[in-house]
Amino acid sequence: MPSPSRTLRAASTFKWSETLSLPKSTFPARTTAEELSRLRERCSDELYAWQRASRPKEKEFVLHDGPPYANGAVHVGHALNKVLKDVILRWELARGRRVHYRPGWDCHGLPIELKALQQSRTHTNEAKALEDAPNQEAAAAAATGMGLSAGEIRRRARALATETIETQKKSFHSWGVMGEWDAPYKTMDAAFEIRQLGVFREMVRKGLISRHHRPVYWSPSSRTALAEAELEYDDNHQCTAAFVKMPFVRLPEVLRTNALVNAGNISALIWTTTPWTLPANKAIAVKDDLQYTVVELLESGSTDEQAEQLLIARERVEYVLSHLQAGIVARTIVEDVRGSELADGKAGCFNLFQASESPILSADFVTATSGTGLVHMAPGHGMEDYQVCQKHGVGPAFAPVDAEGRYTVDIFPSQTGNKSLVGLDVQQEGAKAVLDLLQSPAKYLQPGVHGSASSLVLASHTFSHKNPIDWRTKQPVIVRATAQWFADVSAIQQRARASLDGVNFIPEGGKTRLSSFLSGRSQWCISRQRAWGVPIPALYHRDSGEACITDESVDHIISVIEKRGTDAWFSDAEDDRAWLHSSLEPGKWIRGKDTMDVWFDSGTTWTSLKSREGQPVADVYIEGTDQHRGWFQSSLLTHISVQDPAEQPKAPYRSLITHGFILDADGKKMSKSLGNVIAPEQIVDGSLLPPIKPRKQRGKVQAQKAGQTDSSTPQYDSMGPDALRLWVASSDYTSDVSIAVPVLQEVQQALQKYRVTFKWLLGVLADYDPAHEMTTYQLSTFADRAVLHRLAQTSREIYQAYGDYQFHKATKHINAFCNNDLSAFYFEICKDGLYTGSQAARRRTQSVLATILTELMRWLGPLVPHLTEEVWEYMPEAMKADQEHPLRQIWSKPFSVSMDDMGSALEDFSRLSAAVKLAQEDARRAGHLKNGLNCKVEISEPSQRVKSWGDELATLLVVSQVEMTDCIPPTAQWRYEQKIDSMTVAVVPADGEKCIRCWKSTAHKTDVPCEGCQNVVQEQGHMLA
Repeated sequence: MPSPSRTLRAASTFKWSETLSLPKSTFPARTTAEELSRLRERCSDELYAWQRASRPKEKEFVLHDGPPYANGAVHVGHALNKVLKDVILRWELARGRRVHYRPGWDCHGLPIELKALQQSRTHTNEAKALEDAPNQEAAAAAATGMGLSAGEIRRRARALATETIETQKKSFHSWGVMGEWDAPYKTMDAAFEIRQLGVFREMVRKGLISRHHRPVYWSPSSRTALAEAELEYDDNHQCTAAFVKMPFVRLPEVLRTNALVNAGNISALIWTTTPWTLPANKAIAVKDDLQYTVVELLESGSTDEQAEQLLIARERVEYVLSHLQAGIVARTIVEDVRGSELADGKAGCFNLFQASESPILSADFVTATSGTGLVHMAPGHGMEDYQVCQKHGVGPAFAPVDAEGRYTVDIFPSQTGNKSLVGLDVQQEGAKAVLDLLQSPAKYLQPGVHGSASSLVLASHTFSHKNPIDWRTKQPVIVRATAQWFADVSAIQQRARASLDGVNFIPEGGKTRLSSFLSGRSQWCISRQRAWGVPIPALYHRDSGEACITDESVDHIISVIEKRGTDAWFSDAEDDRAWLHSSLEPGKWIRGKDTMDVWFDSGTTWTSLKSREGQPVADVYIEGTDQHRGWFQSSLLTHISVQDPAEQPKAPYRSLITHGFILDADGKKMSKSLGNVIAPEQIVDGSLLPPIKPRKQRGKVQAQKAGQTDSSTPQYDSMGPDALRLWVASSDYTSDVSIAVPVLQEVQQALQKYRVTFKWLLGVLADYDPAHEMTTYQLSTFADRAVLHRLAQTSREIYQAYGDYQFHKATKHINAFCNNDLSAFYFEICKDGLYTGSQAARRRTQSVLATILTELMRWLGPLVPHLTEEVWEYMPEAMKADQEHPLRQIWSKPFSVSMDDMGSALEDFSRLSAAVKLAQEDARRAGHLKNGLNCKVEISEPSQRVKSWGDELATLLVVSQVEMTDCIPPTAQWRYEQKIDSMTVAVVPADGEKCIRCWKSTAHKTDVPCEGCQNVVQEQGHMLA
């Protein structure tokens, strides 16, 4: 029988590629839209239904959805929120839990009402323009709403919310977010409204609901009261600040007895950034422990009789004088007077507008760090002012301002008939008119008051400060006393804070933030002056205006709403007796028009969840960090309100997670006005990234065949919803998240890496039979043991990161393993054995790769479920039969394998490999080496560990030969060295010819395979004649 070499060499036309075991896979480079839809149905809808039916109820995990507002298109903030929720759900599912996620929508409130009204009167383009200019939108809506009934406004708002929900739902679902999409909760549903009214009723029973005339945040642009959670802030609001003299009518005893004080021409000097509130002044505040001074001002050329005296905090005198014009001489008349001596109950200043006296009161909020040390108090326009005045019996909370922020006729006493300021916008021309009037006060002064009759405005200047604005219209908000319904937060504040001790916060600082907001809130204004919302079930007496909100009346009203719906509250006849409890006299009571704050709506969404004995109703609440003063807080307050005060308070959530806001590449918050808003679809379709470079086409025919109508139309590399999901998972959501092209390019490269890795694994495992799987004891090569060691290490790290909900760390570990441990290490080493090696070597490597594939799918399942589902479909049937679907598997513990001392061994090999690569690079730069297989590595004085790798080293280093000696070998044709400790590593020319089958330089002749390949081919039965 002829030798193998001679037999094979005789077959000059033999195709050596047919003897190679190359990867075979039909796994596509990209997924089509149709295929993606099918994958989504399986990895989301079917998966959710399966686990609800199959997983035990005892292992229920509830993630409660903070309802998005149903008033516009989705944005990347929605994507961050919804994808994070889905990743959490999929991780908990992987842990063996039965997950519950019912999406919800916040449907009532001002933004929806405004948008519904303005859309009904404008064309589409105009509506879009108004949406981008919210103040104009509010004005347009107000103009439309004036001629509509509450019932019609509600009909239009409901239609808009319904349409928006369907649009948003389609987007959320397209991202692979699983949940009960066919049965979401909506705050405008009748059943939800009844539950919400039930919470309100319970709060009434506990005495937590009451009506008061007190200052609240008021939006003139929206014409309604606002809660603190509905405020944003303009950090650079500009206004006219003024130093204003408040003439004394009665002096405090400490000044009255001082002969130097001119009782007829002395004033308390206040400084205000809201001159428009001066008509509502009721008192002047000082601080007990501050020192005050009386300063006399005399203009050049004036007589002593014309000098004016001003009471100012001693520490503020220099600041005040810096605002005076040149030529004014100041001297101190009274050196030191304590604030407590001024607030002796005898002093009073003159309110020029109301022709009334304003007492001097003590207040802790007065400081000597700004202003004059004396504060003008208008209890109808400030909560602190209101509280101090209430304490001293000063009132009422007077606010001569209407719903549009304009002065009413009450600004002057009715007997004067003065209407000069009526109808003026208090923040614009109204403020200017007040200052103008104060500059010429003579006709408004009483005899003996401010004898000089000079201007009461000492000085004015432009001032920038932080000012609240309406969250919707972005216009300034004022404080205005009106009759509103309040929830008494102070009564449950301590219990609410105590309940947080049992809550897990991510990040930990969330507890301090939420607790701080709770501590700073005593009353919650829950009434709104809008039509679109849940009505406050209160009746008012026709004659006295008395409000009726008894248990019996509220119970009765809720029973009627259960039959007729909330729309009937607004549309039924005013004298409809069906709404009155039998204890009320017919014809004497009418229904109120106020609706509930939308934060009360969303704050009661926990009622859509089932109670769980001894557990919170939800395991996780997760929303943006702004919800510490919004949904997190309102949910907690309503939940605590209905609990038995004698029992331990329980928050509605076990874990409370907050994520940051989305920022652009420059760190700026996204907004339409800046033009930096990004739609999630742009990430999904790849249009944010540079277009694909067009390939050279042979003619227009090919372009037409490719479906392109215009070859110049840019084409983008769409990676589908998994690109969006991976961007979210890669981001540290506990702080603000930036989105920029470089970030998205990294995400796309990672996703492409996953696909390429899976495609190769599926290809080389196409003929794999799990029955031939090797045990770790049979995996004799260092590379096999090393990669499994790293697989176990990485699995532990990823498992821990998932458990801590630190998905960006899990993603980082996955990417590092794919790039470093697989592509740069194991795949590079094992390809030769897989393609050209023996059947035994191939099976051994396949066992390792099958383990890697299974673990990779487990890692990536929560992050990129579409890709995971797709890989499963292309997985060899023999492997599928041997395991459960990766998205249904229970990941009870990370992959583990025992490899003693492998950590240090890997470090040693990495150093050796790096030295070889450096030497190879030197050889390439010199033009001596093109391919690593064309060289041999010589190692002189190798360490004991390097010696132990023996014959494996050539395979490990991906070279043709490795020679180890105790001394430096003779000089080769060329030689490039690197030093590692006591070892010298040299790259030299390979000893043999390039093998025509494996390409290693190990053959004796160029047309005959090397000995190793001859043995493999012979094993395959290719004995050619």
